Amino acid sequence: MEEPKTSVKPRVSKAVTLTESGLMIAIMAICSWISIPLPGTGVPINLATFAVILTGLLLGSRRGAAATGVFVLLGAVGIPVFAGFTGGMGILAGPTGGYLVGYVFLAMAAGLASPAGQKRSVVRYLVCAAAGEILLYVLGTLWFIHLTSMGIGPALAACVIPFIPGDIAKMILAWIVARRLVKVMGH
Repeated sequence: MEEPKTSVKPRVSKAVTLTESGLMIAIMAICSWISIPLPGTGVPINLATFAVILTGLLLGSRRGAAATGVFVLLGAVGIPVFAGFTGGMGILAGPTGGYLVGYVFLAMAAGLASPAGQKRSVVRYLVCAAAGEILLYVLGTLWFIHLTSMGIGPALAACVIPFIPGDIAKMILAWIVARRLVKVMGH
């Protein structure tokens, strides 16, 4: 008797997973280092959200969130992967800590629309990425308010509104780059 054929997705080897994750962690660090501090907030403009979204898109939701979590943990233990070549628990406990933790959720959300998947819908991606950005903003802003005792209006004016145009541009750029890289990565 012949066994029924199943359509099983090929498994990605552990070596490939570790290599891709390590590369994306390095890209997140490099993009974090490219930053412009905003006076009065302690929250810099940088390319980290681009790299986090790209990580989710290229690695998928689960692996992208895991790689981003490792990036945050590396920074937490003192490896200077955060903006301004910084690292340590003090950074996570500081005004950007909520945003750094929010990166994990941003990667997870963006990964739900991974172009490596069968359905490569730009609308699905925009919804997923926007949801991830909203989670990032909520976590980061709540933590910022907790630390500074600033009201919601001034906190949004300092930590969200100035970042929206750039984050939209980074979402679009990440989608374009991911669509091209997926072909190279063989996903």
